[in-house]
Amino acid sequence: MAPSFCATPIKGTHLRIVSLDFCGIPVTGASGLVVVSKGFVQVQQEPDYEDGEEFFERTADGTPCVNQKDDPTLKRVQLTTQFCEVNAAGTAYISSARPLLAGGTTTGFAVAEGNPVNRYSLEVWQQVAGSGACDSGGQQRYIYNAWPNVGASKIGNYTVENARSTLEVASETRAASDRWLASVGASWLPGETVETDEHWLWNITTTPPPSAQCDPTTLAA
Repeated sequence: MAPSFCATPIKGTHLRIVSLDFCGIPVTGASGLVVVSKGFVQVQQEPDYEDGEEFFERTADGTPCVNQKDDPTLKRVQLTTQFCEVNAAGTAYISSARPLLAGGTTTGFAVAEGNPVNRYSLEVWQQVAGSGACDSGGQQRYIYNAWPNVGASKIGNYTVENARSTLEVASETRAASDRWLASVGASWLPGETVETDEHWLWNITTTPPPSAQCDPTTLAA
């Protein structure tokens, strides 16, 4: 068995959204979209399992004869993201809304009835607390979370009141594309592969997150 790192995750520093096509493959070139933000409050995941089938039978005198239950099956991961800073282009994309433009700049979005169709990958970087915050060479460690195939996104609560307004988006994962890693996560998962039945990746790394900026960028073709 290989040796192991241990780390204590704390806080969330950066979030990145990368547009995918229907098959979960990153979209490159001018048609793609990459948004990196620090303006999020939390990303909460809740795994959705199908309980295993249970087999139970008693004999004629009431004694248990068969008592067995299959293992549960992970179907998907539910993700709820809360934003305190609303990136107009990023929100328009993940919610499958129509971008509102002024002079070529996305200034807002229009949400219509219908099905959300856009897919994306979601990555979140965290700090490492305590004595494990840096490696033996003095490099800072980070926790890298990646959900390589996310969609079915629904706009959640947004309250206008005498307080800050937080935008909530609820999404679901699908199994990853094995072509996601090379374009997106290779710097934080060096030498690794992504299997086509995986929904969440968690890794300790010394590669820092990308810089946050409001203007979206693209992936190189």
